[in-house]
Amino acid sequence: MLRYYALVTRGRQEPPGTSGTTGPPLLRLINQGKVLAVLRAGGPLRVGELARLSGLSRPTVSHVIDQLSEAGWVDYLDRAPDAQRQLGRPARVVRFRADAGYVLGIDIGPHQTAVLVADLDGRTVGSARRITSSAQDQHQLLAAVRSAVDTALSAAGIAHDAVLSVAVGSPGIIDRDAGTVVQAPGLPGWTTLDLKQQLRRFFRCPVLVDNDVNLAVLGERWRGVARDADTVVFVLWGERVGAGICIRGQLHRGKGDAAGEIGYLTVLGDDDGAQPDDEGRGPFEREVGASAILRLARTLAADPARASVLADRPDLDVPEVFAAAGDDPVAREVVDTIAVRLARGLAPLLLTLDPDVLVIGGGISRAGPRILDSVDQHLQRLVLTPTPLRLSALGGDAVVTGAIRYALDDVQARLLPSADATDPAAGIRQP
Repeated sequence: MLRYYALVTRGRQEPPGTSGTTGPPLLRLINQGKVLAVLRAGGPLRVGELARLSGLSRPTVSHVIDQLSEAGWVDYLDRAPDAQRQLGRPARVVRFRADAGYVLGIDIGPHQTAVLVADLDGRTVGSARRITSSAQDQHQLLAAVRSAVDTALSAAGIAHDAVLSVAVGSPGIIDRDAGTVVQAPGLPGWTTLDLKQQLRRFFRCPVLVDNDVNLAVLGERWRGVARDADTVVFVLWGERVGAGICIRGQLHRGKGDAAGEIGYLTVLGDDDGAQPDDEGRGPFEREVGASAILRLARTLAADPARASVLADRPDLDVPEVFAAAGDDPVAREVVDTIAVRLARGLAPLLLTLDPDVLVIGGGISRAGPRILDSVDQHLQRLVLTPTPLRLSALGGDAVVTGAIRYALDDVQARLLPSADATDPAAGIRQP
């Protein structure tokens, strides 16, 4: 269980000259946040280096380190790293304890569930995957999730109670406050599921539930092709189509947590409005999703006047269509037609947001640069300023990587002191 420590508010005797630590509790908390931020960015470091980089006095830094050490967030190294060794009396070197706790990221999808375990520096220490395409209901799907979680933690040698935060990505519209799935047509029995409550049975820590594409954009901005970009749009393109939007490092979810649901666009002339079909697919998804690509390929290839390697292929899949586009006129027409449709749907998004980069991920993105070049060719004539298009660098790990980032941010906000603190009652909390 997490215990709350009021170390910053204790009336303890402090050494002379520690003016930075004798002020109000809020100032102490800010000082702790400064020291911790410097240590995490450049550690391990000597006390003198921490003082110089944080702008605090050496006695203040020493006192802060004592507090952080007592809470379990930092400790002293027995030996300095080779690059920091000097002649004479060895200086004490402090490090942030990335192993003070762990975070868990989970990506629940219609085909597979992926789990990552990471330390507090974001280093992966365990992982697992489970195929979920055969799951018939929520119980089978949750059993696969539990199995993947147990395997990942076991591989890392980590107990459940060492996990400080869990973040979960799920398809559909998510009520984040309640942790429930409002709509998820692609997963059997998933709509209205209280996913947060189901997963809280496994853990003592907070469980955060969000839309999978929202987490994917966080992953790409953290460790993918959109690192540190100001405004990022991530488009997940497979059987379903959706977008995640990140502005200045913050997710844009919208009033009803439905921002980015571009699968329900009607830009291609659907007269029935933003209504899903019997399988839950929106109008735009029905025109550019994987099923639409295969349907168009089979229709064009069925013309006896047109010879094509795609003809009479009941087992045809999307990668084969795109792979054939270099030499096969029918496949090339399919790719170009779908690219035109996708560009018409993405253009309003780019005209509204004018992002630094548009990242395309999901199953269809694995077709490679050919589809990217075709979409780019049609898209740039529909917008006022060019937007760089990139294929996802993280591939199938975009969502689970973003889940790790989301969980780390939660740990930072709940448990670690911050230089931007405004609540002196928060204190230092122990992992």
